[in-house]
Amino acid sequence: MIEFQLLDTDYILVDEKPIIRLFGKTASGESVCGFYEGFKPYFYANDIEKTKELLKNEPNVVKIEEVEKTSVDGYQQSKKVLKITLQNPAKTVDLREKLHSAGIRTFESDILFKYRFMCDMDIAGHDWIRVTEGNPVSTGTVSTKNTINIKKMKIDKREENAPLKYMAIDIECVPTRSGTMPEAKRDPVIMISVSLNEPYKGEKNFVLATRKGNGATFIDNEKEMLQELLKTITEYDPDVLTGYNINSFDIPYLLERMTFNKIKPVFGRCKQKSTMTRKLMNRHRNSIVGRVIVDSFEIIKKDFSLMRYGLDFVAKELLDEEKGDVKKSEIEKLWRGSQEEYERLVSYSQKDAVLALDLVLKLNLMDKYIALSRVSGVVLNDSLGSGETTRIENFLLREFNKQNFIYSFKPNQREVAERDRRKKVELKGGFVIEPIKKLHSSVLVLDFKSMYPSIIRSFNICPTTILPDNVSFNDELRTVGGARFAPPEIRKGIAPKILEELMKRRGQVKRKMKNASGEKKRVLFANQWALKIMANAFYGHMGYPRAKIYNLDIANAITSTGRDTIQKTKKIIEDKYKLKVVYGDTDSVMIKANTDDMEEIKKIGTKIAKEITEDLPGVIELEFEKVYKQFLPLTKKRYMSWKFEATPDGWKDNIETKGIETVRRDWCPLVSETTSTIIDIILKKNDIKGAVKHFRETAKELADGNIDIQKLLVTKTLTRHPEKYAGMQPHAELVKKIRARNPAESPGVGDRVGYVIVKGIGLLSKRAEDPDYIIERGLQVDSQYYIENQLLPPLERIFSALDISKSELMGKGKQMSLFDVARFNGNGNTTSQEQQTKPPEEPKVRIEVVNGFICKSCNNSYEITPLLGRCSCGGDLLLSSPQGPVSKAIVM
Repeated sequence: MIEFQLLDTDYILVDEKPIIRLFGKTASGESVCGFYEGFKPYFYANDIEKTKELLKNEPNVVKIEEVEKTSVDGYQQSKKVLKITLQNPAKTVDLREKLHSAGIRTFESDILFKYRFMCDMDIAGHDWIRVTEGNPVSTGTVSTKNTINIKKMKIDKREENAPLKYMAIDIECVPTRSGTMPEAKRDPVIMISVSLNEPYKGEKNFVLATRKGNGATFIDNEKEMLQELLKTITEYDPDVLTGYNINSFDIPYLLERMTFNKIKPVFGRCKQKSTMTRKLMNRHRNSIVGRVIVDSFEIIKKDFSLMRYGLDFVAKELLDEEKGDVKKSEIEKLWRGSQEEYERLVSYSQKDAVLALDLVLKLNLMDKYIALSRVSGVVLNDSLGSGETTRIENFLLREFNKQNFIYSFKPNQREVAERDRRKKVELKGGFVIEPIKKLHSSVLVLDFKSMYPSIIRSFNICPTTILPDNVSFNDELRTVGGARFAPPEIRKGIAPKILEELMKRRGQVKRKMKNASGEKKRVLFANQWALKIMANAFYGHMGYPRAKIYNLDIANAITSTGRDTIQKTKKIIEDKYKLKVVYGDTDSVMIKANTDDMEEIKKIGTKIAKEITEDLPGVIELEFEKVYKQFLPLTKKRYMSWKFEATPDGWKDNIETKGIETVRRDWCPLVSETTSTIIDIILKKNDIKGAVKHFRETAKELADGNIDIQKLLVTKTLTRHPEKYAGMQPHAELVKKIRARNPAESPGVGDRVGYVIVKGIGLLSKRAEDPDYIIERGLQVDSQYYIENQLLPPLERIFSALDISKSELMGKGKQMSLFDVARFNGNGNTTSQEQQTKPPEEPKVRIEVVNGFICKSCNNSYEITPLLGRCSCGGDLLLSSPQGPVSKAIVM
């Protein structure tokens, strides 16, 4: 008999009866479709007599039976409910709504039929299915190499993966209306590039095009080219279709063009089902039966923090590969141009497909999502395209059903709105210790190991164990917030059991990793990561208003216990061990050590953690995690540190930041570079004066025009015609100027536009310029803009934590208004964070009459009105004149 790894599943109807289809891949790389007959959909309902009466003449109902089940909504005993078995899964919604309209409550009536089947058969996404009884069948409905009718099967949850075939697709289109983005209803596909991980007819990369020329296979017209693509997909039979933004562009565009050309769009392994697309908010979701859609753009945007997400930038950052310099607006010109220009377009298009595939394979983007499929039970398409809720609820369904619990129906919009309202008012989050703002050295960090999962396990917290007011037990478990839970001897909660199992499995996987290498180790790493993600998601899910098991009392019970634990830990550390806690955040505490010796700090931290853990309830455990050689908290949830972690190979260090942005898409590269350098100077050199000096030197280099203009470039995509932007955007205003100077060189919709702000008269958006034009004309960069609006915002927050004001940073001395003189308290000159605070002295103040303008907010003065009509801080200006002089106070 055959064995295959599950990739996808759906069902078809034959004579109104469902047949489950299981699509997968054998270990030798052959595609399989297994057919399973006889499984029927079902759900549950209360109000037995009323339900029986309503359903007695329903033709789709094949069986009604009374069963004993327990609801997950609070601690309660099992009750009789009706199990309603149907003939056709598609009729479930109508029947459910009929019961709801009659005031009857249903359970598990919103479970997708494929997951009802997988749950009952204990099949998870990417499991291995071994057919123990069945027979091959001949069918023209699917295009897999093997088709088999399954009678009996066994499930194997081994970690190996079947070899998958990948196909990357990239399309090019030319708009019929010049200067616009292509529209699928109007504009044809002119070129399709394909990249494969295994050769097809001797080629791994090829291009189809409706123009003759070198480098591409000529197809007479768009319709025949689209048909050739579908033929290639069927014959090559890929398991994975990928591309960069393939979900929201390439696939929807191809589907629209196939409809226009009267072609049935069958991308999947079912010849009868067309590929479907639907738009949810700003994202498209596509359904391709039997294959997996992997959009490398969506995964990279989710998993990597980058300044930009265009394929050119991503390829350079993550693969160190160049994409090419063709702009979207150039495609039409190259398509209609010389043979050399055409070949350049072919090469550009081919490179897009190659890079899309390289991103998936070289970065192993699939590993984590395959692991999540295995752990949660969902198929890979849903692991990639659906959210955390789908994974958690599918996982819970399996566990609840094993223990004879039934799952609630999802909340309606009114219930969600009410839950949201209550949550905003009543839920208190984790406790954050107020940071001591200064640069600390030798800070040991203690961390509560999986704090929220440990609290859930320690107090048997679960929707099935929370006690109502009329139920009590002598040994019930009570949290700080007052919530009560049944003792595990009476009923072990499903959530604690799940978490215990997940954490046990993760420990086993991590032990296996120690002796593994290569691909085996990579797969194991992804598996332990997925187990951790699932375990940590349970608290958030129980506090998510759209979740079926949402319970505000449970969410508060967990966070209140966490807050109490952190507060008690802080008190013990400071009272018993006489050490100062300089910061703490939800599940960790940062403690100022009394030595600089790393090994000694580790010994102290390990001892404290062990002793405190002995007095903690249940499995809550405090552990030594790391040492911050230097630690600078800015505010709550924002800090930076020079982190050292103990490993078998010695101490490993790196810079760690939380809540501090070093990369933002609207910043120029100089900001990220300068911010990272200054963080290094502060933390690694402990040189605050050096950090200030570096900032001032950078600012001076800017003012002197000595900064590489590419470091000042801000790049944005032109998403519409420049005239159609609601406000004046710098990149759109620049396009207008380029178009007026040289229409042939003007960027088009879809192009990325890089600009630099220059000195001049007028609004900032009007002063955006092309860097090449700036160099050619010898224009001056607006250094004040870059200092005030780019460099200062992120760096001012860092220096503020060091008690260095913006004025001091700029080398201007501290300034204050006359109204602030009376409130002034301190000499304002301290820059060393290790100095003791000196007693306040009376400030020496010089009063200076301003000639020109003064800012009401920050006291900056100007001889002439700034270009923006207000101060760089955004404050309003006051005019100083002989008739109405304005003064400012300057601290000496």
